[in-house]
Amino acid sequence: MSKRAAQPRRAADRRQADRRRRSQWLTLAAILLLATLLRFWQLGDLPPGLYHDEAYNGLDALALAQGQTFPNFYEGWELYAADAHANRPPAETRFPIFFEGNYGREPLHIYLMALSIKLFGAGPFALRAVPAAAGVLAVFTTFLAAQALVHNRPGTQRVPYLAAFLLAILYPALTFSRFGLRVMLFLPLETLTIYCFWQAINRAQNDPGRGRLSPLAWFILAGVGLGLGIYTYAAARLLPLLFILFIPLWFWRVPAARPLWRAVAAMAAAALLTAAPLLIFFARYPYFFIFRTGYVANKGLGTFPDRPWLTWLNNIGRVIRGLFWYGETHLRHNLPGRAYLDPLQASFFLLGLGHLWSQRHSSQGWRWRSLFLLLWLGVMLLPTLLSGDAPHFGRMAGIAPVVAILAALGANWLWDWLAARPGRVAPLAPWLILTALALSASLAVYDYFIRYANHPDLPAAFYQDDWQLGLAAAAEPASTTLYLTPTQEEMATIYFALNGDTARLADFYGPGGVVPAGLPNQPILYYVRPADTTTLARLQDFFPTGQAEAAQFGVIPFRVPAEAPRLPGRNPTDVAFSSPAGETIALVDWVGLREADQLYVTLYWQAVSPLTANYTAYVHLLDEAGRLATQLD
Repeated sequence: MSKRAAQPRRAADRRQADRRRRSQWLTLAAILLLATLLRFWQLGDLPPGLYHDEAYNGLDALALAQGQTFPNFYEGWELYAADAHANRPPAETRFPIFFEGNYGREPLHIYLMALSIKLFGAGPFALRAVPAAAGVLAVFTTFLAAQALVHNRPGTQRVPYLAAFLLAILYPALTFSRFGLRVMLFLPLETLTIYCFWQAINRAQNDPGRGRLSPLAWFILAGVGLGLGIYTYAAARLLPLLFILFIPLWFWRVPAARPLWRAVAAMAAAALLTAAPLLIFFARYPYFFIFRTGYVANKGLGTFPDRPWLTWLNNIGRVIRGLFWYGETHLRHNLPGRAYLDPLQASFFLLGLGHLWSQRHSSQGWRWRSLFLLLWLGVMLLPTLLSGDAPHFGRMAGIAPVVAILAALGANWLWDWLAARPGRVAPLAPWLILTALALSASLAVYDYFIRYANHPDLPAAFYQDDWQLGLAAAAEPASTTLYLTPTQEEMATIYFALNGDTARLADFYGPGGVVPAGLPNQPILYYVRPADTTTLARLQDFFPTGQAEAAQFGVIPFRVPAEAPRLPGRNPTDVAFSSPAGETIALVDWVGLREADQLYVTLYWQAVSPLTANYTAYVHLLDEAGRLATQLD
């Protein structure tokens, strides 16, 4: 062939390659766009309200953005700090390595939420934008991980795209991408770590000198990703186990891989150095490392007391059932009972497992990649297998990328099998697979945006009433004193709606405790839960000019005008009591009412100085001789 004839052919080949690359990038861009739409559409309003744990994350993020110091505890039930710190009280810091409130949380998602609040303001969208963005990023990094794992294996060019698409529409990944918790942040780092690890191996096996990064550099990046993982979610602590299991087996059975031991050692060193600050914190305060793990392993409907091995054995069946036909029933985590995989995804996943088994005698390199995929699946199932309430889809988050890759292998194998059939089936192969994927996507959209979004219990599950109450309280004039009765343990949702101002609204136990009367000459607004009829009656008795409004967002607002008297003026007194700490309270009035053989006494107290402790008041009833007849504390 002459040079003149060869040049047009080379040019045509280049144009064809360019078109192929452009088509591939457009396909990936379309998948990422779909993932973005599914995760960000109506994100601030769906789910409705703002669940307590989301709001607690938001409070810490707000505190970061406002320059507060840590540790911070926002709710009265958090009494574990003394046990956690033992004889090592923490030093105050602006930038904590671990957030200790709400039983402790890894830091990375809260720092990202603080940035999101700076960008979008304090609201549900800002908090949920972090896991939503992580969910989109995980789709891309799963594409990279799948690409590195199949690495030019004949007939697998479609697998990375199929894996990315399947993760984009995976229902549990969609649910947790729209939930302001730290779960989803683990997935991009998990898949980036695996991508870098296999990129290092691919470079070492094929052309170590090719590309900008050497195999050693890729191994070090994998170590950094592995170390960063523990800053995201507790399940990430198990990811190193994947490499601890795989690498020794690989070195033992594949002598040609052993020269990489120095690079693997560098990976381990990079992981340890990256994780060191948080590991040091856990060494200093082991409570935060151990407590949550022990709690989830021993609590839940599926536990067998004192027989954890029986719990774990039973969990195998529960997890398999949850994967394929009856999933988690917790409404915040799942459409109750929906399986982790829909029937089409489950079929692809099982075909993928079958394909790996059928290839067990293929090339040695692919056998080890297949083993890695299976180990990856097994290790990432451990957080739910070892917990007390399996299947827990949040603790199963780490399996999402590998499930997507295995399902992609199954869909790809079926595509090729159909394309090889004689007759009319072969030309229809792409359309059959794409139709199945479209049906799977439609099912996920329908289940989340129609069935889940309209579930009658969803607003209560995400504390919509508390969120609306907090917004209403935030809209009240600053001069109005706000109270909520009865007391409740979880106030984070209300506090976050109040922009983190935990002093703006105080809760009290109206049915049997002190009823606060606000400040003189300032209006008061009491939010009374409808079930607390006792307090509402007491308020109407204390403040005849007060007005009860129509019930809304789970409370009855009771307004007291500024001019309403705070004291009955029947028995004014001027008796003050001081504590050893120098705090003073004064008894300023009291009312006694006798009905038959019962004496009702109401005491009116005033804080003369700011109070930091709780105080107990008591009444002694004396007889004519001055002897104690009875008392009440």
